Amino acid sequence: MTRIPGQRAPHQRAPRQTAPAMTGRRLLVLSLAGAATMFLVQPPLDVWMLAWLAPLPWLAIVQADRLAAPHPWRSLWVGGLCHWLAAIHWLRLPHPATSIGWVALSAYLALYVPLFIAIARRLVHGWRWPLVVAAPVAWMACEQLRGWVLGGFTFGGLGHTQWRWTTLIQLADCLGAVGVGGVVMAVAAGLAAAAAAITSPSHRDRMRSAVWECVAAAAVLVVALGYGAWRIRGAPPADGPALDVLLVQGSIDTELKADPEAAGDVARHYDGLTITALADGGEQRPDLIAWPETMWRWGLLEIDPAEVLPESVVEQTLAGREAASGTAGVTLPASAADRQAACRRVLEEERLALLAAYARRYRSHWLVGLDKQVITPDVPSGAKNYNCGLFLDPDGVPLACYSKQHPVMFGEYIPGADRFPWLYRLTPLPAGLTAGTQPVAVTIAGRRVAVNICYETALPEAVRSLVLKLADQGGRPDVIVNLTNDGWFWGSSELDMHLTAAIFRAVEVRTPLVIAANTGFSASIDGSGRLLARGPRRATATLRVGVRPDGRSSPWLAWGSLPLGVCLAVAAVSLLSGWSRQGSLEKR
Repeated sequence: MTRIPGQRAPHQRAPRQTAPAMTGRRLLVLSLAGAATMFLVQPPLDVWMLAWLAPLPWLAIVQADRLAAPHPWRSLWVGGLCHWLAAIHWLRLPHPATSIGWVALSAYLALYVPLFIAIARRLVHGWRWPLVVAAPVAWMACEQLRGWVLGGFTFGGLGHTQWRWTTLIQLADCLGAVGVGGVVMAVAAGLAAAAAAITSPSHRDRMRSAVWECVAAAAVLVVALGYGAWRIRGAPPADGPALDVLLVQGSIDTELKADPEAAGDVARHYDGLTITALADGGEQRPDLIAWPETMWRWGLLEIDPAEVLPESVVEQTLAGREAASGTAGVTLPASAADRQAACRRVLEEERLALLAAYARRYRSHWLVGLDKQVITPDVPSGAKNYNCGLFLDPDGVPLACYSKQHPVMFGEYIPGADRFPWLYRLTPLPAGLTAGTQPVAVTIAGRRVAVNICYETALPEAVRSLVLKLADQGGRPDVIVNLTNDGWFWGSSELDMHLTAAIFRAVEVRTPLVIAANTGFSASIDGSGRLLARGPRRATATLRVGVRPDGRSSPWLAWGSLPLGVCLAVAAVSLLSGWSRQGSLEKR
């Protein structure tokens, strides 16, 4: 039989049709498209339903057979930079100098886009993993890594977009918010595989694989929802009285350059809101009143006994105390040590006296955010500064003082400035914070009440550690009170991101969490992550909420981020295994 030239013989296999290499222009377009879609699903636009489609442009880059761009990571980094500049635009608001931090942090976070694509491509093209497995593993590895490096930055996670879907986010008590993001990425990967199969030159060859990937993605979602429904059904019944908490939300924009004369105005602002709320509540006083972070501007003072105060300060202080008490003419302590001790006591008690007067007027336990300065010769600057939450009883007696354990790098302290205080002269920060060392809990109305401050709700391991340490010390907390001052951010989308982080922390440790936030959002969140009450944006409010313990155990409390660390280990091995090749961004 005569064969027509160019015709394939019956026994010959058709040559494999390969897709053309992705050009540099197309790579940049997809990188920027992914930046836009991933921003679209985050606040302030918050089109959260589209989060399941948002990763598709970046996943198309992962699937491409070859990347023709000579340095593809540059285009990917540019996409990541555009995304993060838009997502955390609020970081430029507190002070002109923070614009530098906004750009620097965005440039750093942008590195995770090429890193994600490098890992995913290595798993897909090097290890031959299906996209529906490779993409979630790579994504969770990168999100977990940015939650660890430089103290951790967890805002803007893919899983955070789903906070309204209460059933889905129950998975956070196993794998944290990062794990919920992995579910979203798995579904997106299944859709990406289907789209690639439909548009592929070898359509029939790839369709069967794509069907299985879609089935796997659907199975992941069904399992996550099934687990969530089971965990919600296991929520404890509302037995016993709830802890009655009054959350006071003022609205005072905050500047890095503090105005000492504003302290009285801030106190009157919050006191007025508190008195009005108590009057509206009738005779029934709340069990606890909470004021936000640093809204009491006259900080506490402690003086190290090793600190020798100038004699002029000692004489003036003790003479002033005598005159105020009407005991002028009484002989002062004779010894220098006794005079120093008496002066320290007077100076420290002066700061507490006004606080005690307010607490007695409220006739309730009061948790108030304030600063504390410890004068000591042990540090070159001569003082340690703490960001604190102070518990007082209805008689104004201090019960416990918590010092923030996780200050924000470059926002609340400069690395190395404890040894070289002059570094603060290069920044708008007047001084840096010293980290506290221990969590604190107080029993109020039979409930264990713990406290953390501001950004600490964005750190999953910090909240887990708080719960575990308090459980070892005397009992797991029944509620965590977060004191926040978000007045730096002028009512921007930072408020939304901060609140979302708190919702996931409540699920992870199965502990109700209430927030007292200057300018918002004050809120009450139960142990299933349901938002029970929320204050307004950049406006005043008082929220009277009842808080009931949850007390359920969670796998997250048992193993923390260990499973996510496994994803990170897999990612590292995949990259190292291809180190000698042309690069993880190109298929060999």
